[in-house]
Amino acid sequence: MKRKIILASSSPRRIEMMKSHGFDPMICPAEIDETLPDGIGMRDAVMFLALKKALAVEEKAEKGSVIIAADTVVFKDGILGKPEDREDARRMLLKIRNTSHDVATGVAIITAGENVKQVFCDVTKVFCRDYTEEELNVYLNTEEPYDKAGAYAIQGIFSKYIDHYEGSYDTVVGFPIEQVKARLIPMLED
Repeated sequence: MKRKIILASSSPRRIEMMKSHGFDPMICPAEIDETLPDGIGMRDAVMFLALKKALAVEEKAEKGSVIIAADTVVFKDGILGKPEDREDARRMLLKIRNTSHDVATGVAIITAGENVKQVFCDVTKVFCRDYTEEELNVYLNTEEPYDKAGAYAIQGIFSKYIDHYEGSYDTVVGFPIEQVKARLIPMLED
């Protein structure tokens, strides 16, 4: 692999997934305004933000480096991003309780200084179990909900409230690694 790989994220999950698949990316989190255009759909929203993150990191990257950025949202009657506070997390978790919702992860893979850009989205449908008000409060007392889209982590303590899902588990975690690898490896071999 001749090209340097830059992951435009400080997400421990994304870093771990890259490393467990044999990549050792340079970590360069993107600092961007994540405000979305009015009326944007779920798929377009995550691809828009992923590309915006990749382009922000490209400004600082060495020419020829491959930059990977991702963004994830939960969608249930609208986009559910990261909660602003406990009340917002409660609202989100009540919305997805005992029903299904979609999780979309958008990924942008670009080559710095070149017109090589790939942007894609993957969506998984997640089905939640019912949980009591007491169980909800116990969960809200943990740190887990507050930096996650939709206020939960499928790989965390909230997993006991996930009944099943249709699609990719990795997409719900926030990084569809098999799809990333399929697009990344040919870019590295150029």
